[in-house]
Amino acid sequence: MMMTTSRLWPCILLASACGSQRVAGYVDDLANCSATTSETTTTNTASTSSASDETSSSTADAESTSETTTSSTSTSTDETTDATPSTTTDTTTDTPAPVCGNGMLEPIGPVPEECDDGNLVPDDGCSDTCARDVRVFVTSETYQADKIGGLSGADTRCSNLADDQGWPDGLKYRAWLSDSTTDAIDRFSRGRGRLVMPNGLVLAKSWSALLAGQLDNPFEVTETNLTFHGIAWTGTRPEGIAVPGAQHCDDWTTSSFTKFGHYGYTDRPTSEWTFSLEVDNPIDCGSAIPLYCIESL
Repeated sequence: MMMTTSRLWPCILLASACGSQRVAGYVDDLANCSATTSETTTTNTASTSSASDETSSSTADAESTSETTTSSTSTSTDETTDATPSTTTDTTTDTPAPVCGNGMLEPIGPVPEECDDGNLVPDDGCSDTCARDVRVFVTSETYQADKIGGLSGADTRCSNLADDQGWPDGLKYRAWLSDSTTDAIDRFSRGRGRLVMPNGLVLAKSWSALLAGQLDNPFEVTETNLTFHGIAWTGTRPEGIAVPGAQHCDDWTTSSFTKFGHYGYTDRPTSEWTFSLEVDNPIDCGSAIPLYCIESL
């Protein structure tokens, strides 16, 4: 059965009124919800802002603390640096001076040792300043100039004679002889010690004394410990240089009687030991006379 229109209107109106109230309540609820949300958001924002401020404050405090710590560390470091004494590493490597008489050869220092026999006895072959005596002799053999065979041949003859006596370092013996290109003095390694003959007599206290013609004894003892009085081939002036303009028997390779060589006297403890002042100096190269031999260091 269908309801009439007149009877429906009151219901519609009532429903409409109820819907309006519900809608209005819904809208109010939305407004309240929005307001609450807004307040909550504002509160949260404020809280966040406050937290941010607190964080910023904490950060600032941390930075301040960091600066204070850094400053303290810097100050501490500076104070430590200032308090730490400056240390200089000494890199000096000075070589210790040799000690003469300790039995160890130390060829170093301002005055190198030439020997060290473990004592400071001055006249036992090694002086109290560790200067070594060198042996000298006049050859027991005589030679015409061509038999010498130049400077190298003369050295060989000295070495062989020294070796025949069983002396050590035979190859260190050389002839006191100059030629047209070489001075006798330049052929020796000279030390500080004395020059001593095979019989133990001192020829000269030093090379300087020998070159100055200040001999303690004549240069007249052979390697066999015999005495030889006479002349010896040298070709050399007192200061140890070759006689200027001399033939030197064609550098000690000829026995021609028309060629000449200079000599010294073995029995004269002056500069004439190496350069005779006799009028017959030089003599012809066919003459047979000995050589002087001296040990080189």
